[in-house]
Amino acid sequence: MKVAYGYPLLSAPPAPELLEGATLAAVARDLEAAGYAAIALTDHPAPPERWRRAGGHDAVDPFVGLSYAAAATSRLRLLTYLVVLPYRNPFLLAKTVASLDVLSGGRVELGLGAGYLRREFAALGIDFDERNALFDEALDILPRIWSGEPVSADGRHFQADGIASVPRPRQHPHPPLWLGGNSSLTRRRVVEHGTGWLPLPNARSSAHVLRSPALETVDDLADLLADLRSRAERAGRPAPTRVMYFLADADDDDGFRRQLEAAKQVADLGVEWLFVNGRGRTAQEARDWIARHHAAVVDRLPAS
Repeated sequence: MKVAYGYPLLSAPPAPELLEGATLAAVARDLEAAGYAAIALTDHPAPPERWRRAGGHDAVDPFVGLSYAAAATSRLRLLTYLVVLPYRNPFLLAKTVASLDVLSGGRVELGLGAGYLRREFAALGIDFDERNALFDEALDILPRIWSGEPVSADGRHFQADGIASVPRPRQHPHPPLWLGGNSSLTRRRVVEHGTGWLPLPNARSSAHVLRSPALETVDDLADLLADLRSRAERAGRPAPTRVMYFLADADDDDGFRRQLEAAKQVADLGVEWLFVNGRGRTAQEARDWIARHHAAVVDRLPAS
């Protein structure tokens, strides 16, 4: 199984030492040496203060941070978990992604989400109620932009007349795409576009508020996977094979044991990717966590 590691910027404000380039580079090198598949950064360009104080977190720009990790490694995959697609003009995003993919030697894994913070949308000048339309529009046009051929299109907020984007991504036809979320709409998009799927943890107590299915247990995942595969069968499309399961946070032996048990259970469902949040507030704590987690979980995972 492949394990993606979320860089531990999990608080507001983040631990200062984790914002140092030397720390990010050292963590990335440790991950590559230990056999982790990817390092991941998330996307919050303008988080509202109320959300930050209520348990939210800050973030570095994911592409800047992943570029730093790329320069310190040679094999480690570079995952956005998640980039909010409606925040960005698709031509700008295509250029950023292609540039990182070329400069890293073809290592980008592009995780995309629709976003959920209304005030962040407002701060960026994006209509929250347009997010799904903007998501679908960008998802349709991004592969065309990455082709390197001239693109003409009238979008909601752009007009392209013979626009060619160079360089093309190193990976052909483009970096792997992953769509995050549990909703019926997300699962439909995964099937229609043949992308990977990033189901997100979602407590039953908040599922009705978020209008998204609960995902607390492996049984919940099994139900959602069955629906995903049924959708593909009805549409006459291949069943999605790239699924990344988010393991519950852990920082001790008991938590690592539960992670390993869950990993083995989802492996039986055909899941080959796992996501874990790293822990620690200093460089040494983050690196020590990787060593402990590797010995207790990664080194004991079923082979893909």
